[in-house]
Parts: sequence; C-alpha cells; structure tokens
Amino acid sequence: MRKSYFISVILIICCFTLCESSLAVNALFKYPYYLYDSYNPDEGPWMGMDPDGHWPVRVFPEQLLVGEPPALNVSGVTLPQDHWVEMFFRGEIVDGSGKDFFLVELDPMGEESLIFLTDGTGPEYLLGLASVLNTGEHAPTTLGFDIAGVSLPFKPRAVRILGIDFGGGSPGFDLAYMLARTLTNCRNIACNPSPPDGVLNVPIDAVLNWTPGCNATKHVVYFGDSPAGVDVNAAPVEIPQQPQDVNSFDPTLLALNKTYYWRVDELDENSGDTHTGEIWKFTTKSHVVFDDFESYTFTNIHENWSTVPEADLELIEYTTHNSSAQSLSINYFCNENYYTEVKRSFDSPQDWTSIAAKMLELYFYGNRYNDLRSRMFLTLNDGNSEEIIPYDGQADDIAKDIWQLWRVDLQNVNNVNLGHIVSLAIGFDNSGYLPGSSSGFGSVFIDDIQLYGSRCFEENMPKADFNGDCRVDFKDLKEMTDNWLDYGNKTFEILAPRQPLVMYQFDGTADDSIGGLDGQIEGNPVFVPGVHGQAIKFDGYGDAVLVLNAAAVFSEINTGITIAFWANGTSSPHHTDTLFCTNYLYNSYNPTISINLGLWRQPGRYNWDCGFPWSFENRLSGKHRYSAEWEGRWNHWAFTKDAANGKMQIFLNGLPYDRRDGSNLPVSDVTSFQIGFGWYGGYDGMIDEFRIYNYALSQPEIAYIVTNGTGIFENPLLTPADLLADNVIDFKDFAFFADSWLEQQLYPR
Repeated sequence: MRKSYFISVILIICCFTLCESSLAVNALFKYPYYLYDSYNPDEGPWMGMDPDGHWPVRVFPEQLLVGEPPALNVSGVTLPQDHWVEMFFRGEIVDGSGKDFFLVELDPMGEESLIFLTDGTGPEYLLGLASVLNTGEHAPTTLGFDIAGVSLPFKPRAVRILGIDFGGGSPGFDLAYMLARTLTNCRNIACNPSPPDGVLNVPIDAVLNWTPGCNATKHVVYFGDSPAGVDVNAAPVEIPQQPQDVNSFDPTLLALNKTYYWRVDELDENSGDTHTGEIWKFTTKSHVVFDDFESYTFTNIHENWSTVPEADLELIEYTTHNSSAQSLSINYFCNENYYTEVKRSFDSPQDWTSIAAKMLELYFYGNRYNDLRSRMFLTLNDGNSEEIIPYDGQADDIAKDIWQLWRVDLQNVNNVNLGHIVSLAIGFDNSGYLPGSSSGFGSVFIDDIQLYGSRCFEENMPKADFNGDCRVDFKDLKEMTDNWLDYGNKTFEILAPRQPLVMYQFDGTADDSIGGLDGQIEGNPVFVPGVHGQAIKFDGYGDAVLVLNAAAVFSEINTGITIAFWANGTSSPHHTDTLFCTNYLYNSYNPTISINLGLWRQPGRYNWDCGFPWSFENRLSGKHRYSAEWEGRWNHWAFTKDAANGKMQIFLNGLPYDRRDGSNLPVSDVTSFQIGFGWYGGYDGMIDEFRIYNYALSQPEIAYIVTNGTGIFENPLLTPADLLADNVIDFKDFAFFADSWLEQQLYPR
C-alpha cells in the first residue's frame, strides 16, 4: 500500500467495441455519479476537509464525493467508526488488467475502513480492508483493489466505505475520492438512470439524465407520479418538445416526499426503430432546508438577515442544534408598544406551493434569564400582505435551556400567498401574555429552519399501524394475517441433544464448561445478569472473547454444525454487528463461519455464512422483520448447517426462521474464532449460553435448549399485531384493528 501522489495511470484503461447491432461497450475509470446512501450515527454534521484545505469543518458528502473532487487531494469526508457512505457508479464495476477500484485517503495516520461492493439493493461483498500507514505526513495515499476472481450473484454498481476507527486528527478515515472501472453497456435501450432506480431522498431540484442506448439519435421522455403515467399508453412530456436531442430532462421543482416515475424511449433515426425503455422511479426528500446558518461567516450574516432596531443577531458556534455546527443568536427587546425581529429576505420570491410544503419547523433554545413578558412570533410576507403566527407553546418555553421544536402548519396560513414568499421574520413582543406590562428582554438561539410535506411522527401513529407509515391499510392487515393465532406461550416437542463441543456460560468467566477450550477476554467486556446466571456484555469497540487453538475442536466438525446462543442487542450506532467469526485476513481470505445480526439499517439484515472457501452459495441472508429480533430483549438464535444435504437453517426462539438449500461446502480451515467481534465489526449487546455442536440439530433439539429441557417457552410475541398485549393474535385483536381501518394520522394532513 504505497503512497502515490498521482493517479494518471488509471485515467483510462480501455475502450473497445463489441458488435451486437452496433453495440458500444466502454470500460473506463469513472468517479461516482450519485451518493446512494450514507449513515452518520452522530446525528450531527459530517466533518472533513473543505476545498480550501480547512479541517475539521462541516462538509457535505454529496458535494465532495460525487464526480470529480472540487480540490484534488485537498478536500474529503471523514468517516469515523460506524460512519459509511455508499457511492453509485454509472454502470457495472468490472474486472480488467490491474486494480479495478481506487480510493484516496488524506493525512495517513493509521486509519482503516472496510470496502464493500454492492448493487444498491441489499446484497454486498466485503472486498477488503483499506489501511494507511501512520506517517503523520500531509499527503494523499492511493489504495487499489482488484476484483479478479470475485464471483458475485449481482452486478456491482456501488461501493460502500465503512470507517472502523477513530484514528487521525479529524478523526477517522479521510476519504478524498474514489474511482472504479465502470462498464457502460446499454444495448439499444437507455440505461444508467440518474437518480438511480428506486433511490430515496432525491433533491427537489434534481435534473434527470441517463446513458443513451446504442445507435440512439433522439430520446422520448415520459414523466409522472404514477406507473400509469409513463407506461406504453402514456403521452410523453410536452416541454421540451419530444423527441429531444439531449440525454437529460429537467422536470423543474418537484414536490416533497413524493414518488415519481419516468421512462426514456430511444429513437434510431437511421433505421426508424424506437426502443421502449424500462420504467424507473425515485422518491424526493421529505424536506428542504430554509436556513441552517451553516453557509455564513460572522461578517456576512447581515447580508441575508436584517434587524429591526433593538434586535441584535450573531452566529454562535456552540449551543447548536445537533444537526449543525453553528446557530443564530438573537438578543431582543420589546414592550407593549414596541417589538423587535430579525428578517430573511429573498431576491427572488420563493414558491412553497409548487413543492407541496405543508409545514415549517425550526428549533429554538431559550435562556433561563429571559423575561417572560415576551412572546415569540414568526412573520411571513408575500410582498402585498403579511401574516403573524404567534408561538403556540407554553409562555415559559423561551426560558428553558434546551432545544425545542416549533412546528407551523402552513395550511392554516390564510393571509399570504405561499407561492410568493418574499421574507420570513422571527420576532418578539409582549402581546398576548401580559398586556400593559413593562418591557421584556432576553436572548434565544435559532437553528435548522426547514420546510416539510406531511410527516409521519411516532407520536401520531395509530396503534394498529404496524409498519409505521401512519396509515392502517392492507400492509398492516398482512402483518396480522401472517401471525394469525400465533401465541407467545408455547409448548414444544423436545429431544435432548448430544453434548456440545464447547459451551460458554459466561458466569463470570469466558471458560469453556465442556471441553476446556477456554476463551481469552479482549477489551473490557463486563458480566451482567443473563438468561441463566450471568451473561457477557460487549460494547462494540474491540470487546471480544478470543478462542485460540480451536483446530482440534473443529477437526470434529465437517459436514454438520450448530451454533446456538441467547442474544440481547443494544440500540446503538453499531449496525455492523458480528457476533461470531472464525479466523480471516482482510484482502486475503474470508472466514469459514460468520454470524451477523442487525446489519446496516433498522430493522437491518442478518447473515449466516458457513463453508470453506467462503461463497455466496453458502450464505443465508435476509432482512429482519422486527428490530426486536436482535435488540432490546433476549432471543435465542440457532444457526445450523448440514453440508451432506446442502441445507442451512436459522431458528429463532425455537422456531424455523429461514433456510437455504444447495449449500454443500464443508466446514474446514478453522484454527481460531471470536465471540463479540469479527469480520464486519463489533457487537454491542449481551450473549449468554453460547454452544457449538458438531452436527445440525433438529427443531426438537433446539427447542430443548430454548426451554431448558421443559418444552414450555414463555416469551412475548415479537409482532406488534398483538394489540391487546395478551400474547395471542386472535379476533379480539382483529376487532381493534377493524375499528382503525384506513385511519391516517399524518401531520399536517
């Protein structure tokens, strides 16, 4: 991993042509063209290096990592542990001569990150570890990865970079940019849409573009808010006139939090053929930022925000709302005849109706010394009239030293034209509180003024809204019918299993109570009350139980294995939890066995990998139905494999959870393993009664372990469809559900 200051060697690797009806195929090194997804567990601003070389400062990944970097080897985004970005490329990432993917890290100080190939829909492959030396020099490090020999069941279109340490001065892995060998192969139809198909959080000012089909000379664009609006019976857009020459389309401002569909037909004027394109879709952002006070300096804030005399404003870099690095501080004075305010005016009027804005919200932070003879208000002006909107909370909220949210329902604004807003003001007077009283004064911080469409708030959700979309409909009915007549207190058929090879009860130690293969405690895990006696609790940052010299035990395992344990995870930043993993070496070989729960997003994904050498055919992976399956409560998991018949299974609380056939690779090449840490990262939570068997247990045998030999299992149901909380899904729950049918609780409506 040598440092390199230039990457001209990877500018263009190849450009060649395959002839299938004049099919053009290009394999070029490209920058990402879209930020497909990202995760910031701090819920604060992304930090990094701006184009002027300042650090650490607030940055926006989509501005620095999409396309050519604004300042080569200067700007970048910092990825501390558990932070990740997933960047989409315009075409499939393919193998060629030499390295196929490059990334550049700034200021090498021993930082590390994991590199995943994905298709943007869930499946991923851990390509390897990106690690830089600890030189302390201010210089870029270029790291390359080869995908030769990697067999994937999907076409890789995206790369996910996951930070796994807090090293460096920023701190974290300082990602400057990346390049991937990208194959553009559209054949006769349009391909590689931007925004990518199915993507969320698209800006409302997005311009759509695509890669033209082979031999296409003109394009016909279809765009609408339903599939029927772009199908073969639909009419194309009228503006611009169709067919069009360019391979882009500007739909003008889009509505907030809405799904749109589009299609592009390719016209070959030489042959007269028209090739019908696929239907793509995307969903816009839920909100737009009116002002978060991040683009100002202490001197230019007054260029956009003006004050009425007696009001004073300034930028503050502390006591900020958690999504910002700085906020606006207002010092005010008012009496019964006098008010003060700060105002934001616009050179061009803003149209809030075209984006379907229904709510304005802002955060404010009070001061315990504020005089309560003051009222906060918001004023909207359309150039002809204005409307004053008083704060509708408690009078003493402005005296509380906490961030509070003020939501304004714009549908109740009747006296101004929301399609022509020329200014917004925040002010203070004493009207409505203590008429005739003396003057009031104080200071308040303002931050994150944003516009939203209708939102689904947890506090508004109907009880029968199981999927959290604030509407009781057929999706929720499916949840109830899928669990119909299920009950929590179960009686199982049981069969005593054979003795496990190893068993870690974690009753104050990491000793093996069966065969003497004792574990070595790494980090600082603690012992806490568990399901049976004590359990071990990991914090996700290097805590583990390391078991060496495991070859003798695993020599008894070849075609069959069961790994069973109780787990109780914690809701935390760690969505990369590896609970168990055998030996591996990044960039060299993958583990024979790995277990992951709650990966990437709540409720997250699970992976059960078992077989040597590692392959997708020997991975059982899917998405959790409920976050409670892996966090906030004790659940029993059992992972089995019978390589003789190619069956992999997962059992949850004694019941079959998932299975896969055709997984015939044996278990071998295991010399050590870890509990609580591994391939993808650290586990945050508790584990108890960890066992490994040398055969695939049957369900009655697993039920024996779950019930401690009694056959009786008492545990609350996982599904939210138990509306009456009586641990059974029956007609009493359905009656409650029916009363809520088609109930909808969006705010505002």
